[in-house]
Amino acid sequence: MNKRNWQIVYSDYTGPEKKAIELINKEVGAHILRDGDRYTFYTLDCIRAEKAVLDKNSIVVGAYDKNSVVARYINKEEIPENGYVVKVMDNPDNAEIKLVLITALNQREVFYGAVDFVDDYFSGKVFRRAELNFYNELFDHPLPDYYNASSPVIKTRNIFTWGHPISDYENYIDNMARLKFNQLIVWNDFVPINAKDIADYAHQYGIELIWGFAWGWSRKCDEIDLEQLDKLTEEIVQKYEAEYANCGADGIYFQSFTELKQEYIGGKLIAEVVTDFVNKTSDELLKRYPDLKIQFGLHALSVKEKLEYIKNVDRRIDIVWEDCGTFPYTYQPYITSEEDYAKTKQFTTDILALREGCVDGVLYKGHLILDWEGDHFVHQTGHYIMGCAHKRTVANDRKIEEPLWKDFQKGWILNGKYVYDMTCHIRDMKNDKLTIGVAGQLTNGIWYPFALLGQILWECDKPYDQIVEKVMMRTSVDMV
Repeated sequence: MNKRNWQIVYSDYTGPEKKAIELINKEVGAHILRDGDRYTFYTLDCIRAEKAVLDKNSIVVGAYDKNSVVARYINKEEIPENGYVVKVMDNPDNAEIKLVLITALNQREVFYGAVDFVDDYFSGKVFRRAELNFYNELFDHPLPDYYNASSPVIKTRNIFTWGHPISDYENYIDNMARLKFNQLIVWNDFVPINAKDIADYAHQYGIELIWGFAWGWSRKCDEIDLEQLDKLTEEIVQKYEAEYANCGADGIYFQSFTELKQEYIGGKLIAEVVTDFVNKTSDELLKRYPDLKIQFGLHALSVKEKLEYIKNVDRRIDIVWEDCGTFPYTYQPYITSEEDYAKTKQFTTDILALREGCVDGVLYKGHLILDWEGDHFVHQTGHYIMGCAHKRTVANDRKIEEPLWKDFQKGWILNGKYVYDMTCHIRDMKNDKLTIGVAGQLTNGIWYPFALLGQILWECDKPYDQIVEKVMMRTSVDMV
């Protein structure tokens, strides 16, 4: 087979579809554009659909209604809601060449289809000889046929992270998009001065960007002055208007004084006081900005026995629950006991049924975090440029982080089945407004725990072993 005889046929070079074309060009190009032992430089033709002649092996990419070539070979009814179709077949007009079709109803899902092709099709259809997988010989032979129509089980799949460790925000967003996460929550003590650039880049993938900041505490929740909450509401509204209203974000995420192990603070019940405070503050914001998306990062430890108060949180606010029990809600990916896991599962049911019809969700953990207790950790001291570090800084961060991932990876290999089980449990609640995310660092690589979680959130309707096998086969995944 002539591995140079390939072309990309596309309909739109903007937004997530542009990202899909670039991903395919990069990953296919790695197989066909260079020779290992010769000084050669080839390029991969990219042809608009309306001008395309399918006389070469062709990868056709595009949203269904805007790509006339795709419609010849795939029926619109084949494409699942919020999903995509990837089809590899012989060209009906010339059986000597192959036809790859990647399509969806929306651009974001076109990108997800491209990810399926380069990550899961490539790794699952590698050329085999003598029971050996030859990844680099895939395009030296006719590509095997393939068909996958896929859509997400969990519609909103988010990452909560800190601005501190993001040394390259473009690479960070590239990686999370490749794992099919579609919402990013970034926590900072001070909003980055390049916040709009970051939001704009996320939007190129159809990813929502949510900025997080504290409502009522800086570093210790129990230092809140409960007698000054009305003044605090005014300060929060002013801060939003001054720093966040025009930074291109899709919403804000806040935490207040619930990250405590006790139920009372200053002699007052946390669940009751925080609900009242959050409702008043959010109402002031929503009066001025009625379309503003507001997420309440709520730590369960201080309110778990007082859910009757939390039920009264303004229904216009999305609650994002944390610290709901044992793994997958703990930073270390290990369960304390089967009994604790069963209790955690029941508590998950209780909190997600508390405000039926609201866009509520949970944050899993079990990923790399910040070293808050170390003597080298420093809080942000002012506004800064986020994620534009020198390549040496990026390389240094990865060198430090890679061995730290080993323990997290081990935990997910041993206990990822509990994450799968919990996700299936949430899926079975039959509420498509429920969201699931993760608090942790994705920086400087596509680490196995993140890749496994992303695939669980996407297709927990598939057997767990099948998901694990798919993720472990990906050459894009970093195993340590």
